[in-house]
Amino acid sequence: MPSRRYQDDCVILNDDFPGYFGNNFLLPARYQEYIESIIVPHGMVLDRLDKMASDILDTYEASYTHSIHVICILKGGFKFATDLFFKLRSIITSRKKDIALYIDFILSNTYVNDSVGDGTKLNPCADFEKFRNKKVLIVEDLVDTGTSLTKIEEFVLQYNPLSLHTACLLLKRRPDCVGYIPDFVGFEVPNRFIVGYGIDYNDNFRDIPHVCSVNNEGKRKFAQPTPSVTTVQEQSKL
Repeated sequence: MPSRRYQDDCVILNDDFPGYFGNNFLLPARYQEYIESIIVPHGMVLDRLDKMASDILDTYEASYTHSIHVICILKGGFKFATDLFFKLRSIITSRKKDIALYIDFILSNTYVNDSVGDGTKLNPCADFEKFRNKKVLIVEDLVDTGTSLTKIEEFVLQYNPLSLHTACLLLKRRPDCVGYIPDFVGFEVPNRFIVGYGIDYNDNFRDIPHVCSVNNEGKRKFAQPTPSVTTVQEQSKL
């Protein structure tokens, strides 16, 4: 497995990186006033994925791999996983390698509005017995505190895969991170609230092609009310 020294091959955006102005790129009109900055434009994401796919394949080729079982973490990871999957497929074809690609899904939810909740809810979309003695690659959009990926990795390891690697588009620097480091990282980014390129805020902003940060007005605009203790107790009686 990789040494998890992702910083040796990762694009690091410093804390003082201002990002790009939203008016320099195309954005859906309904979101324009709520975008603080564009952190990674769509074209840069795709270029970075070319290199990530090449690095991932190098790792698997070194262990004489004949198949890679990709697990996409839904919902936010669908765009990243799809693009990475087909870039892997393209490189495998260009290198004339006999490596099969498969993809399955886990639905995971940790967030409550702009905060990370206490628990990670996992809903596998397949029988994970199929991953026993297989080489597995977990693909996630964003590592925030690292809580979700830690739980997901523990869950997958119960099925004794032959190997397990993780690839993440974005790794956020934040003081309460549990210390989880993916094997492959696209960008290390400042501690801002991230949306776009499949990443949502209460199901909004997912359709923005770029990786962006949301301003405070956007957080208020698209926030969802959290149920009160009384409401939860009343619902439990139904």
